Amino acid sequence: MDKKKLRNDIILIASLLIAAAVALTVILCTRVKTNLIAKISVQNQVVEVIDLTKKEDKHFYVDGLHGKVHVHTKDGAIAILESNCPHQDCVHMGYISESNRPIICAYNAVYIVIEGASSYDVVI
Repeated sequence: MDKKKLRNDIILIASLLIAAAVALTVILCTRVKTNLIAKISVQNQVVEVIDLTKKEDKHFYVDGLHGKVHVHTKDGAIAILESNCPHQDCVHMGYISESNRPIICAYNAVYIVIEGASSYDVVI
């Protein structure tokens, strides 16, 4: 009787873990980004506003504190491709498309932040 109870407990726990993994996968895969706007600022002044929902392939330059910063948008994401800053941390950030991850070039006083909402299109 004791082995049967242990086996049933293991089956129950495994079933709950599988159900949780499936639910998490569904939520993460059905996420829809809406109204994503990238704001590029130099010395706390917004110099460019880009609608990332258009998914344009666009190259442009922003005049930073110590030189030009090469910015690129593609597939609903934005990145700094080139900067004359010494450490290149802003370039190594790569493309961002989430509002919780800004790109900051402290040397040129340029920062890019994404504003907007993300919604989930899930029917349960």
